Amino acid sequence: METLITNERTYDISFIPFEDKCGLNEDGTYEIAYSGHYIDIHFNEDIFEGKIYEESKYKISFFSSPFPFFGEDIEMVKKYFQEKHGILEFYYLDIDSDEGYVEF
Repeated sequence: METLITNERTYDISFIPFEDKCGLNEDGTYEIAYSGHYIDIHFNEDIFEGKIYEESKYKISFFSSPFPFFGEDIEMVKKYFQEKHGILEFYYLDIDSDEGYVEF
């Protein structure tokens, strides 16, 4: 677990490895296999979730808008992920958008 402290707020960040497989072939291999890390960011009792795929390890995708959760800390959080984990692209799932994930 990692800790990020910004503007008097403390975020605890967990990285949980995952592996998704589908399309089992006769030889025991899979048509599609994804791996990466789920990200759980804790602040007080709230949890904000995202995912980084191994295939696109410089891109983070959150499952909802990060703005209500981070507020004025959003730029500091982005900077943290850029410097500590090399993240270059930030996305979130926008259910009102035709595109699905939106860059921020």
